[in-house]
Amino acid sequence: MNTIDKVQRPAPPKPVARKASPVNVEYEDKAREMVREAMRFKGVTVDQLTVRLSAIGVDMSSGGVANKISRGGFSSAFLLQCLAAMDLEIKVE
Repeated sequence: MNTIDKVQRPAPPKPVARKASPVNVEYEDKAREMVREAMRFKGVTVDQLTVRLSAIGVDMSSGGVANKISRGGFSSAFLLQCLAAMDLEIKVE
């Protein structure tokens, strides 16, 4: 590689915190509310959800589950695990 190659390349974009993006915040809020609404619909508390998650192989403390839900920044896998633990299913049409 010569010096001309280095000069012609643009600098990579600066990393931005995921939380800083308004669209991420919006969808994290939606995910949080989806889990909370499912819990209300099924009458499930955080402690009960923790037990149900454990039954499907997701071992976390009640505090860990509560923190994940309250932050809203959890993975789609965790969202689907919570719904499965509450015997709810999302169907894509």
